[in-house]
Amino acid sequence: MNTFTDKTDLLEAIRSARAALEGALARLDDRTLAETIIAGEWTGKDIMTHVADWERRFLRWVEIGRRGEIPQRPEPGISWAEEDRLNQMIVERGRARLLDEVRAEFAAAHRAIYDAIAAMSQDELLAPGYYAWTGDEPLARITWGVTGDHYAAHTLDILAWLNRRGG
Repeated sequence: MNTFTDKTDLLEAIRSARAALEGALARLDDRTLAETIIAGEWTGKDIMTHVADWERRFLRWVEIGRRGEIPQRPEPGISWAEEDRLNQMIVERGRARLLDEVRAEFAAAHRAIYDAIAAMSQDELLAPGYYAWTGDEPLARITWGVTGDHYAAHTLDILAWLNRRGG
């Protein structure tokens, strides 16, 4: 887990991790993205749906925190112990969508989260407990979990699949 002491370093790390994920996805043609199981039971399209959903979820948590409220995480009515079920629900909702729609949402969600992080103050990102819902953690640590760390995990999934196929 990265510990960031500067917003600029966090943003650069997010940029780098996202570039690696996008680079790995770019190595898959449209048919492979949409139809081929890459990781577990997920296609590349499923991975994009999943990542975008978590980016949007994080932005909702921040907005709720800014109102002085505590978001129900990861989702109202769903506990962290049910995260796998939540992830499967996310993916299943996205399966009916066209690949181009998922691509557009994947890009838009990333722009939204990156711009939101860039607009945050150093204190908002780095001060432990700035929001009540973060407990003793700085928001940057949670931010990294939803962005860079998340991107890296799925980049590894895609690269492992490519390596198994000799690509």
